[in-house]
Amino acid sequence: MLHSNANPRPRPRPRPGPLLLAAAIALAATPGTARQPDTGTLHGIVVADGAPVPYAALEVRGAGLRALADGDGRFRITGVPAGQRVLLVAAPGYATAEVAVRVEPGRAAFVRAELARAPLELNPVVVTGAMRETFVSESPVKVEVVTARHLQRNASSSLMESVQYLNGLAQQVDCGVCYTNSIRINGMEGPYTAVLIDGMPIMSALASVYGLDGISPAFIEQLEIIKGPSSTLYGTEAMAGVVNVITKDPRFAPRLAVEAHHTSTGESSVNVSSARAGERARGLLGASLVHRDRFIDGNGDGFTDLPMTTRASVFGRIDLGRAERSRWRRGVLSLSARGYYEDRFGGARGWTRADRGGSRVYGEHIETRRLELIGSLAPWPDRGVRADFSYTWHAQDAAYGTTPFVATQHVGFMNLLWDARTARSHDILAGLTLRYQVYDDGTPATPVAERRFIPGIFVQDEFDVGPDLRMLAGLRLDHHEAHGVIPAPRLSVKWQPLLDTALRLNLGSGFRVVSLFTEDHAALTGARRVVIEEALEPERSWSGALNVNHVFPFAGNNMVVDVDAFYTRFGNRIVPDYDTHPDLILYRNLRGRSVSRGVALAFNQNFRAFPLLYSVGITVQDVYTGRDGERRKELFAPDYRATLGVSYTFGGALTLDYTGTFVGPMRLPEYPAPYTRPSRSPAYSTHNLQATWRPRAGIELLAAARNVFDFRQGSPLVAPHDPFGPDFDTAYVWGPIHGRELLFGARVGLSR
Repeated sequence: MLHSNANPRPRPRPRPGPLLLAAAIALAATPGTARQPDTGTLHGIVVADGAPVPYAALEVRGAGLRALADGDGRFRITGVPAGQRVLLVAAPGYATAEVAVRVEPGRAAFVRAELARAPLELNPVVVTGAMRETFVSESPVKVEVVTARHLQRNASSSLMESVQYLNGLAQQVDCGVCYTNSIRINGMEGPYTAVLIDGMPIMSALASVYGLDGISPAFIEQLEIIKGPSSTLYGTEAMAGVVNVITKDPRFAPRLAVEAHHTSTGESSVNVSSARAGERARGLLGASLVHRDRFIDGNGDGFTDLPMTTRASVFGRIDLGRAERSRWRRGVLSLSARGYYEDRFGGARGWTRADRGGSRVYGEHIETRRLELIGSLAPWPDRGVRADFSYTWHAQDAAYGTTPFVATQHVGFMNLLWDARTARSHDILAGLTLRYQVYDDGTPATPVAERRFIPGIFVQDEFDVGPDLRMLAGLRLDHHEAHGVIPAPRLSVKWQPLLDTALRLNLGSGFRVVSLFTEDHAALTGARRVVIEEALEPERSWSGALNVNHVFPFAGNNMVVDVDAFYTRFGNRIVPDYDTHPDLILYRNLRGRSVSRGVALAFNQNFRAFPLLYSVGITVQDVYTGRDGERRKELFAPDYRATLGVSYTFGGALTLDYTGTFVGPMRLPEYPAPYTRPSRSPAYSTHNLQATWRPRAGIELLAAARNVFDFRQGSPLVAPHDPFGPDFDTAYVWGPIHGRELLFGARVGLSR
């Protein structure tokens, strides 16, 4: 929601000495890699139904040793501590296997791991929690994984349309004209969520406003979600949590895939991709196009209910080197690139391009151009050394009525990582982070281009305290020119007292230097004048989260139950003040407290006897600010939010999916007479149905009805009859703006 455009108070510039000294201490204190004197070797093959399973992921539990099978399902793991060990084996589309094996000193043991097919990936591999690949069940950090199949239960052209059906996450629409949006986690505003692509934090500032709509679900392998601060690994913007978008791996993607949709609101989309995979090189190339040119005004306010858009993107990726020889499944070198263009319009009927920036007909027209480069280099795969790097260029040329907004942003980012393993099963990850950003938006708050160089270091240690207790401790130090050295510690504990029960405690600190005019859309649209009352300090937070996970067997029909309690308290939070003066938006650091707390419950079950699965989740939250003895609810943070999903497959060919959301009341902006509106929204729900028919292998035909009962909130605009007047406002958005929508589509995929 927020960022500093005011010039900060002059401060003595800290010398880099403390940061470099801390780096030296952290790296020097990192134990060197060593091998147990009594070790052996595991080698073997992974099979299912008698056939090899290529590229399965393997891990020796408690030893910190991981490997990847080759294209023939074969693997080899050296340096395994002697004794009785458990080998975890997982692959997409199969249930995770646990194989007990005895390791003798100086000898090699052969293992034949048998996998069983499963409609759900029960224990997927994740990278987000600790910046290294591990199984969900083994991670001390609570990581939720959303597979591509789950996203396909709500076919859409944008990731943003899918996240609102995930428990604890919500799409917040910040403008009822141009439909800018963001992802809320546990009621906290969108800018506090770090959105990563393949582990790289490239969706920040300008990209967080319109760039998220350009991520097509067709190119997503899975989402990895952490609820809670993750600034230790990912730096600023990870105060509420992390959404890591993992793109498709060429080894598992179809040789050729085509997906196309058309909706009753006039949106057409098509995604095309092709993948090739060899032993030493793998590649994927894809393109996406989305177009909507229909003017829809169901609420009769004279403005579009949905923006008219044209989006186009091209995505490519190549992985070089034999992945099975690397600790990371992508091999020695991985490069990906994406180019993105969007033309978006929202506004009054009768607007033409000739009216752009004028006062004849009100319109908000935004052109976005974006380039992303992401890479990972592991020159010594067996030594745990890796460099991750990215570069993004984002240009936005917008006109909000008569207000121009022309902004550009360049962000270069690099992580130099060392993944060390010691003789006592300590997994130590140390790294150096370099981030350089150039930002210019032409507003009075940015009289000259803003340049930030933020170096940082981090170190974390993941280790076993006992057979049932695993801990992760970490510390990050970032150096900001204006704010000095900012520490961000974290502590995660996993205790598994029973085979089917695990408790996870996560404690951490977060920080964020905000970008006001890119993150708070109200500063650009509407008629209120922006006043920045002081030099804005970075926001800080302290958070704690407790998770209890239990699996009820039910004769093989496992029910997984998660109970979460979370608490976050902010310091120096920047809160826009809409209440002091009806014509102003006042920005200042909060002199008080801002709290997000709540409890979440989620459970899901996958039946083996018949093809039914369901998931239920509810989050009850209390998000508020306390100032001058007054306690006020956070705007647009509902008291509760629940999700429900049910999927049933008939005869293996027809699948019916139902998804629903249930949203509680929330506090809304207040307006003076004669434009007074309710300051609390009513509770409401939305419901979707989708049918997927598979007439033959590799072909799916889709038909869906979204928002089946046609619920909509009414006009989100204040004074739409006078959009150039002093009372016009676009921020009163608390529910769906458009009603029922039908979708028809098809997916075609040619296997390897």
